Amino acid sequence: MTKLNPEDLPAAPWGVSAAYLYVLDLDNPALAWEYLRRHPSYRSDWVRRNRGVSFSRWGLRAAEHPDKDARNAQPLWLSSSDDLLHVRPAHARNSTARRFDLWRIPGRKRLSLDGPGLALIADLKAHRMRLSLSCFLADGAAYASAAPLAPHLRGQLDTFSAQAQALEGHTPQVDPARAVSRAALLHLRALQAFDASHAGASHRDIAQALFGLEAVVLRWHEDGELRAQVRHLLRRAEAYVTRGYLALAGVSHPHAKLPGDERVR
Repeated sequence: MTKLNPEDLPAAPWGVSAAYLYVLDLDNPALAWEYLRRHPSYRSDWVRRNRGVSFSRWGLRAAEHPDKDARNAQPLWLSSSDDLLHVRPAHARNSTARRFDLWRIPGRKRLSLDGPGLALIADLKAHRMRLSLSCFLADGAAYASAAPLAPHLRGQLDTFSAQAQALEGHTPQVDPARAVSRAALLHLRALQAFDASHAGASHRDIAQALFGLEAVVLRWHEDGELRAQVRHLLRRAEAYVTRGYLALAGVSHPHAKLPGDERVR
């Protein structure tokens, strides 16, 4: 493998960590897309999409362009609606009842069939809202929203509250001082390391892009902790690209055997 000149790192997309900062704001289904779109077999299926290729084997309801990152793509997953806020018709007893208006919801929207109802995706700044809409819900009709009684309901209350506000036309506010989670940072570094590796970068080059030149000069050893971190990130990324993305997307039983079971090389 040809060793890259460190001076060339900033010119390569994977060599600039700032290019991956948007990953820190992604929810799990959006992260799932970031991993899936990097699978070479998925990209091959996209090229052959007009030849009867089924994308349900990837856990998707429909094909999505792999060159679109999660800020622009709106993949429709074959996921359960058990964790989504459900919006259904309600009996209006007075003139002040809340009325459903699809176009009042801010952001870019996408509607699709989801079993007996509809799935709605709306991009609201750094948030991506996913709702389950009843097929009996009409524009202008009184509506009620219901949160599923799932075991992790307490951790979703803030999300459901923001979605309820969006139904009334309010864009959720992003806290600029919010802390970055360790899990989000791991996803950022794993994706960056994966791209670097597939561009031909050595483990040392990857470590320099992720942790900086000074850290590499002071701490790099063939069997040192920096190289161990790089190896761990590459294994983590490959696991998510091949099949682990399904858990992030909430897809529990994809159709047949996924091409994602193949090892990514």
